[in-house]
Amino acid sequence: MNQKILLSFFIFLYVGNIFSAEVTKKNIEFYVDHTTKNVTGVCGEIQMEEPNIQFLGNQYKLKSTFLITIPLIKISSGDEARDSHIQEILGYPNSPNILVKIESVNLLKEKTYTVKGKLTIHGKTKEFTTEAIVSPEDLQLLNIDGSLIVKFSEYELENPSLLFMKAKDEIRVKYHFQIKLK
Repeated sequence: MNQKILLSFFIFLYVGNIFSAEVTKKNIEFYVDHTTKNVTGVCGEIQMEEPNIQFLGNQYKLKSTFLITIPLIKISSGDEARDSHIQEILGYPNSPNILVKIESVNLLKEKTYTVKGKLTIHGKTKEFTTEAIVSPEDLQLLNIDGSLIVKFSEYELENPSLLFMKAKDEIRVKYHFQIKLK
């Protein structure tokens, strides 16, 4: 009888707890450096599949891939003309969304995880890697924060310009998600 209990305990530890998750907050900010003006864009209306997360051995594991969709029409910098130009550069209306497919999440150190996936902008898909900080707020609420540099040239995109001067060849993307484990 004791062997069955011990075996059940080890199976539980090995399998771990698998959670479905609800994304309760999602925010992505975009920063572009320009000689005359730095531009910040925000998108709070992100569509996101629910991630399937497992807690195993004091770390979180992603059990399946999931997709994040960023509608270009919902990115706002506070200037409609600039937003329209950026949307056009990013492929709107032919490519109405930026797609982010999260393929793996692995513990790097303590609360820092390596996130790998594929990023699709204007029909071009590239692999990416970013580091994310996972901060549990309580037993069922996780905050995820990180950033990523995306180069216009990698996606064959025109650098935005102002007064005949082009912006730096990169967009800094900062993200924040809050996930409630169910």
